Amino acid sequence: MKNTLLFIPLALSLAACSSDKSGPIEPIKERTYDASSGFKLYYNGEIMPSKSATISQDGEKGTLKIFSTFDLSQLSGLGLTGKVNGPGALPGSPVTELQLNMTQGGDYWDFAGDGDTDYCTFNYAGFANADRFELYLNDVKLKSGDVKPSVWQPAPIKKGKGIYETLPFYLKWDYDPIPGVDLNLSPIMEALATLPIIPVYNNTAYMSVSQALSQVVRTVAFREDGNIIVTYVSTAFGAAQVAQTPANRYQYAIVSPEMVKLYIDPTSLMGALLVATSGGTPADEVTIIGNGMYPSGVESTSKPGAIAQIMASETGSKIIKNCLSLAMPLLSEGFPFAVNASADSLDLYLDTELAAPLMKAILLPMLQDNSTLQAIKEYLESQPELAPFLPDIEKALMALPQALERTTDFRIGLAFVPYS
Repeated sequence: MKNTLLFIPLALSLAACSSDKSGPIEPIKERTYDASSGFKLYYNGEIMPSKSATISQDGEKGTLKIFSTFDLSQLSGLGLTGKVNGPGALPGSPVTELQLNMTQGGDYWDFAGDGDTDYCTFNYAGFANADRFELYLNDVKLKSGDVKPSVWQPAPIKKGKGIYETLPFYLKWDYDPIPGVDLNLSPIMEALATLPIIPVYNNTAYMSVSQALSQVVRTVAFREDGNIIVTYVSTAFGAAQVAQTPANRYQYAIVSPEMVKLYIDPTSLMGALLVATSGGTPADEVTIIGNGMYPSGVESTSKPGAIAQIMASETGSKIIKNCLSLAMPLLSEGFPFAVNASADSLDLYLDTELAAPLMKAILLPMLQDNSTLQAIKEYLESQPELAPFLPDIEKALMALPQALERTTDFRIGLAFVPYS
């Protein structure tokens, strides 16, 4: 009885689409399905986008493989082509392979069974012919259980005596001393997270990325089926409203008490970013760089600031490509995040092995481009609250390449507290 409700859609589909034919139908020798060729995948009763599946049938036996690919040309404006492997349907499994017992049901081959992976237990049912395939993954649960508590919110911005006691970002940077340089560069990470650099209210005020994260993200829920659901404030279509990310776009698996892996559907992420940042730019003119990349609530006709100019430049394109070269291989295997967890705090962060190359991929192209450095300098000079720090910031920018090469411990991520 536990799957009765989930099987109702399957029963209705079969009833509506199967005919009274009783003769044999052709086996599905080998066919790959995606959304454009009639494939629908349901994960615990909710649709899961962006996946593909291959069925190879021999008599009443079959092999099913579920996977995904991402077309790089969807990253408009970057001139990329080709496809890369994306995340699978089940957290921790880039490809899910099932051995099927198939029986004829009208115009379709039917199958059902139980499944088990390194991280999940589940059962499945489906029906397919040469033109259509529906698959239901039911009762999916992580073997490890979910993150406890299951619902979190960004850590507050709390300042103590001259330092921040808590921020919604988890930051740490240690490096060997630089000969001849008497300058502590570590606070630059905190500065990046707390300096007011994001224009809001039609460019009449600025907020920091920490403030933006705290104001936009309300909760992050880790469900026992491996889904991550984010509740956030959206202003993409006018008045601010609370929204949630759909299920089956962002997932996780607990690899160990010290590590989780995150799985992101890139197509859903790109769509969400474009909607959230498009302002008044028409949908068909929005690109990843250049048009439409403005914070929610800011008119797209306003002049972009230094950061927007950089990201729309050749240097910005290089930064994005550098980051993609690091991120794309991890789409299918999952992004490894180290964990510091207790009953009242949760830190998820990229450790040195991945975070340091990522920081280099972002900063080094900027530091090697005089026009980019000049844009940053002009921006800093235009902000009265930042002008007193300009000499030290200029020295820090010059010392950054050496510090990056001497890095011994670099961590960057998010900090949460239990939702209340």
